[in-house]
Amino acid sequence: MKALLAALLLLLAACSAPQAAPAPAPPSAAAPEAPPALGTNGAAVPALRWTPCHGKFQCAAASVPLSYREPKGTALTLSVIRLPASDPGRRVGSLFFNFGGPGTDGVGELTRFADRYPDELRARFDLVSFDPRGIGGSAPISCPGADHAPAPGSPLRQPDAFFAASAAPGRACAAGSGALLSHLSTANVARDLELLRQAVGDPTLNFYGYSYGTYLGGTYANLFPDKVRAMTLDGTLDLVANATGKPRQEKEPVDVRADVAGAQQQELDQFFAVCAAAGPKCAFSAGDPKARFAGIFAQASRGPGVGSLMRTVDSALYQSGRWKRLAQTLAAMPVGSGPAAPVLDPYVPTHSPGFLAVQCVDSDNPSSAADYAALATRESARQPYFGLGAVFSMAQCVGWPAHDDDRYTGPWNRRRANPILVLNNRFDPATPLHNARATAAELGDGRVLVVDGYGHTSLDAPSACASAAVVRYLTDPAAPAEGTTCAPDAVPFS
Repeated sequence: MKALLAALLLLLAACSAPQAAPAPAPPSAAAPEAPPALGTNGAAVPALRWTPCHGKFQCAAASVPLSYREPKGTALTLSVIRLPASDPGRRVGSLFFNFGGPGTDGVGELTRFADRYPDELRARFDLVSFDPRGIGGSAPISCPGADHAPAPGSPLRQPDAFFAASAAPGRACAAGSGALLSHLSTANVARDLELLRQAVGDPTLNFYGYSYGTYLGGTYANLFPDKVRAMTLDGTLDLVANATGKPRQEKEPVDVRADVAGAQQQELDQFFAVCAAAGPKCAFSAGDPKARFAGIFAQASRGPGVGSLMRTVDSALYQSGRWKRLAQTLAAMPVGSGPAAPVLDPYVPTHSPGFLAVQCVDSDNPSSAADYAALATRESARQPYFGLGAVFSMAQCVGWPAHDDDRYTGPWNRRRANPILVLNNRFDPATPLHNARATAAELGDGRVLVVDGYGHTSLDAPSACASAAVVRYLTDPAAPAEGTTCAPDAVPFS
């Protein structure tokens, strides 16, 4: 391993290699998996007592099992919210939402976004959401100090210290959350969703999931295929890539399997092209924006500033409304000449404990520092701007101290009554269009609708055309024809 890390650092920097990092320990519960719980295992359907909350909304609490292997054992209480249909005489049923994450609360997000949905949707459906188990008002995990821990540092200059610091949230969550940490897989959230479907009295489920919510939707659609009426997946994860990857991907973390770096590069290239076409409306349009950015990156790579630069770029790619500010920021930055120096301090995303508590039990990731070193060499050459971030983005899952025996890893193509609508922006930096198309194929009945826009999910690239298509589908579950596209409502720099 020492030789491998030394080779990596010789490639990435003209400096001496530090001592090799010890391979991080695998999860403590990585014994052979027990057979997963099937369905809800006879768990009692919760009784929902709705009371007014947040103005026009109604709230309730739902009791669900901690473990579906012990449906009458320890219980959790979920926080649930709904906005009743405005036209009860034309009501179709309930429409459940998950707004992504993992780690995003559903109660607050529904109050934030409900008014953005078309009148026809709000007339025909009760809009329903909930805080997933372990999050917000639903038995939240406790990870003392994890939110204030310092950033892990550089995985290239100090790999041993990097992996040790990356493991700190897991240790904190294990100390504060105990047994709860081993029951937070998306499969268990899907089982909770099935109980909630029964609790609201719907014979089948209507569901709208964004980003991580598409993984929840795909999981539910295969655990309970006969209970799906209509399902829209918006900003879609590749189900196989998010769970286990394909054969020969065992030593690649999630974002490498999904090629998130390639998607980020595609959208950055679109930013350059759209900015150049916008002329004076884009502050970064003078000359060749792509070449200017290469010079900015080269200049930043010679010091500690490249991480800050790429963090700014990464944030702007999520929402094209931020492109104007990105252009102004880049226009004010110094431009270097010559090739970029080896990046020693890459931008590595860090995640909330709520995100990690789900993602780290849902997804297989390599546990050896040597695997990450080999990938860093390959991916930094393939994607100089974004490759290293994708390699190390799930480093906080290395050695995660929990394992959920009841997670779901496929198959993903169980037969359902109606097609699933898969909605994706053409240029999405987090859930690439190729992931959406992969998931449509994995599901077997997915139908892809493309929004010719930029950013992450339709929440960040609104499209009246796409909204109308979603309403038509949810009202009468016949998905649009394959190849259907929609224009966004706004164009950057317009």
